[in-house]
Amino acid sequence: MKIENLCVDRLYGDVAGATTRGHKIAVKGGYIYQTFQGGYTLTPLGWSVVRKIENIIREEMNAIDGQEMLMPVVCGADLWKETGRYDSMDNIAKFKSRSGADYVICPTHEEVVTDYARSVIKSYRQMPFMVYQIQTKFRDELRVRAGLIRTREFIMKDGYSFHETQEDLEKYYKRCFDAYYKIYKRCGLKNVTDVMSATGDMGGKIAHEFQLINEMGEDTLYICDCGFRANKELEETDSTVCPKCGKTLNKVRGIEIGNIFQLGKKYTDSMHMTYTAEDGTEKTPIMGCYGIGVSRVMAAIIEESADDNGPIWNMETAPFAVEVIGLTDKEGKTLPKAEEIYNNLKSAGVEVLLDTRDNRAGEKFADADLISAPIRLIVSAKNMAQNQIEVKYRVNNYDTTNLPNTLDINNYSDTIKDLINELSKH
Repeated sequence: MKIENLCVDRLYGDVAGATTRGHKIAVKGGYIYQTFQGGYTLTPLGWSVVRKIENIIREEMNAIDGQEMLMPVVCGADLWKETGRYDSMDNIAKFKSRSGADYVICPTHEEVVTDYARSVIKSYRQMPFMVYQIQTKFRDELRVRAGLIRTREFIMKDGYSFHETQEDLEKYYKRCFDAYYKIYKRCGLKNVTDVMSATGDMGGKIAHEFQLINEMGEDTLYICDCGFRANKELEETDSTVCPKCGKTLNKVRGIEIGNIFQLGKKYTDSMHMTYTAEDGTEKTPIMGCYGIGVSRVMAAIIEESADDNGPIWNMETAPFAVEVIGLTDKEGKTLPKAEEIYNNLKSAGVEVLLDTRDNRAGEKFADADLISAPIRLIVSAKNMAQNQIEVKYRVNNYDTTNLPNTLDINNYSDTIKDLINELSKH
């Protein structure tokens, strides 16, 4: 991809309406565009990052025997009336068809997935199983904030498991719990913790949130050295004393980036889902559900890792692994060489971006910081005179002093691949 063909408009200076550093960077860098209040268009650059996050999630969900599916965004109100949530949830967007039928724009899919499962699950031999989807959700929130941190429309991974026994649910719940930490680590998020949370409209008795501890978060968390962790909803007394050990609680801010629930039989009971048990009796399955805000994870990465110049992605989430920057020279040699390097890397399967615009070096470097490829190759007259390419790195928490800062201008492809593999480990 050539930078002039990227369908983005990078801005400079303050971004009107942006309330956090991450929100400003996401707009300034051309990752998101506000289409309506609480609804954003993901630009090709932003969509590239989100797809990378989705692929990480898919790999980790598949690794714990999840099966991907896709349910409709809209469903008939009858399913929600079966469980009683049609009238009890205040953020559901409802509408009538031209024929007068009631519909719901699903904010979550417990009803829809239970309706599907009751049509296909007949025997205990078919359980346990987990299905998940990565799909757009809409919630009629009263307020929005911080770009993709709290929106009305967003992308979510929601998974649902069905079990014969509570013990089996708890075993699978732990597998999902561990998988979530793997996902966040692969996305480059560092300061993630789990906290006990209230179940709210979801139902069940046990739930955990995964929170990125960050001052830009809107959630209040209570954390103790003894291991006790809870959100404000659960710790309603707003006490400063740990209920587990009696020590003083630490109060911090967090961005919720995922949640998991042991739902029990709330949905399977109310929707009359049964199966034939091994002893021939009819029983009701036990459910769990598992959500990750995919677009919110992108926003959380920016909030945590960005510097004043732009986001810092890791190799698994960066829209491009390498950016080749050609600096204009009087002889007209650098830009053709930069394009040659770009074409060679592209042919070798490297995700690479090319900048050969007739812009000043400072402007190119500023844009490169916003796009934030972990490896940056600079082709200049000075380096070409020495048959070299200059290498710069844009990474977090990795000591690059032992990595090369120049490459042979005629022999670089294998080294670039080795560098990508090395940085992918971190």
